[in-house]
Amino acid sequence: MALDLARWLPEFPVRQHCLYLNHAAVAPLPARVAEAMRAHIADQEKNGGHNWDRWKETELSVRALAAELVGCRAPDVSLVRSTSEGISLIAQGLPWRKGDAVLVGEEEFAANVAPYLALNRRGVAVRRFPTPSGRIELETVLPLLVPPVKLLALSWVAFHTGWVAPVAELAREAHERKILVVLDAIQGLGVLPDRFADLGVDALVADGHKWLLGPEGIGIMVTTRQLRSGLHPVLAGWLNVRRPGRQFFLHELVFHEDGRRFEPGAMPNVLLAGLAASLDLLLEVGPEEVFERVVSHARAITQTLLKAGWHVGSPGSGHPIAGIVAARHPFLPADEIARRLRGRQIEVTARQGWVRFSPHFYATAGELDALAVILSKL
Repeated sequence: MALDLARWLPEFPVRQHCLYLNHAAVAPLPARVAEAMRAHIADQEKNGGHNWDRWKETELSVRALAAELVGCRAPDVSLVRSTSEGISLIAQGLPWRKGDAVLVGEEEFAANVAPYLALNRRGVAVRRFPTPSGRIELETVLPLLVPPVKLLALSWVAFHTGWVAPVAELAREAHERKILVVLDAIQGLGVLPDRFADLGVDALVADGHKWLLGPEGIGIMVTTRQLRSGLHPVLAGWLNVRRPGRQFFLHELVFHEDGRRFEPGAMPNVLLAGLAASLDLLLEVGPEEVFERVVSHARAITQTLLKAGWHVGSPGSGHPIAGIVAARHPFLPADEIARRLRGRQIEVTARQGWVRFSPHFYATAGELDALAVILSKL
């Protein structure tokens, strides 16, 4: 059944002000997401902690909804404050030995590099491999999956150009060599419909404020049971440890074995309310329907740019496509193009010399036709 787009357009008030093509940066909050957050604030303002049990139900809902979207078990889900935090929890929690190495792409977003560079003080090296324009090639990476490499760090989708990594193939090859794979999924989760088991990684992490249509400051980390068993919690608090009989006194440190293992203290309940609403929205629309529309938008924008004489650096026909289209104008710099488009109420960003277009499922054909007209006049 075709998606009834008219049903979903009222969820996005941002359409009243601009054509929003910037979900690879920060998503505008859908109406139900903003309302869920406002409702929680009003509740706490009026009632303090009286409805704490209801807040806990929202937290459990986030775990269940995230598990449904990702294709994992709810106990595999941890709630983190950012992609950076989740990757850092993994990087710092592994039992490294001096001389071990992490393999990561050369053109990689800083959030997926800094946590591993921070391991230098423990004698862990970071090895880089070429990823021209964000593209990861199997033939480039496979020869590098050798000792002392213990972990392969990947981004599901290149943040600046939208190239989709061959995650499943790399994970399979890495595991044959006893190498862990950790996935920065922030530019894929909410667009790409692949399931956790199909990806085959040991962990994925994604903040909720991009393609998941949620607020900043709350995201999800999914880990396999096997990885968690060997991953020491970097943070310890009253919520990620076992307290017999739910006592508030503590005499010995025994961490939870599920995703709560990495959640030491109080949750950002306002943000959780928003994330629950955004995950519910995406699941209600349907991950496959979201993917098909986003891919269709990406192809339409690519064709428009090519006709206008732009150089497109994103994947085209015959390659996997996500939500990002990156291109360069024949003579105007990317920052100038972004400035001019924003002046015409079209929200885009410039990244690494590319103009980055990233529409979500709710963009309409008419809006993309209007974009084509404006681009033809630049």
